[in-house]
Amino acid sequence: LMFFAGEMHPVSLEETVQITGIMSRIIDFRSPFTAMHSAGVAASAKKLAELAGMSGEECLMMEIAGNLHDIGKLRVPRAILEKPGKLDEEEFNVIKEHAYYTRLILMGVEGFGKIADWAGFHHEKLNGRGYPFHFSGEQLDLGSRIMAVADVFDALASPRVYKPAFPLEKALSIIEEGAGSQFDPKCVEAFLDNLDEVKKVLKKYNGV
Repeated sequence: LMFFAGEMHPVSLEETVQITGIMSRIIDFRSPFTAMHSAGVAASAKKLAELAGMSGEECLMMEIAGNLHDIGKLRVPRAILEKPGKLDEEEFNVIKEHAYYTRLILMGVEGFGKIADWAGFHHEKLNGRGYPFHFSGEQLDLGSRIMAVADVFDALASPRVYKPAFPLEKALSIIEEGAGSQFDPKCVEAFLDNLDEVKKVLKKYNGV
């Protein structure tokens, strides 16, 4: 990875994690209801990647993907992001575009190919009924499957303008019910079996 500051300098994955951590605050700051969402997704995705046996480098890449998974929301009007009631079809279609633009933006960064996939596929489902690409099965690799679980759990366990935070038991039940259709059963099993470890990394973000 490189950045420009008069000269081209290499940037390590660790430094990229720090830089994108700052960027995640900017992305989420648009709404008080998502103030720490990306940081929470990044933390839980990294922990799940570790539990799944991904390499140290891949775990850092997962953290970067989590930090940036909602960067596409920067083009979504704030009125839609903070609408207290149900979105109409046109508004929901605008929201769904954010994952497409997340991947498009990140694909333009040299060395971010896999990170772009993991970040851009976080709303895809194992059964192909997700968005925006409607990928399914083997089209979704382990990182993409982990990101889906991390994103939905944080969204459920945190308050939003249109809903209060779900109780932990309810959030876990929804995740468990989605195993095999929305989520990879092995990722869900790893998440539930190691919940205490996941909660430890999330505690500093949202008090789960």
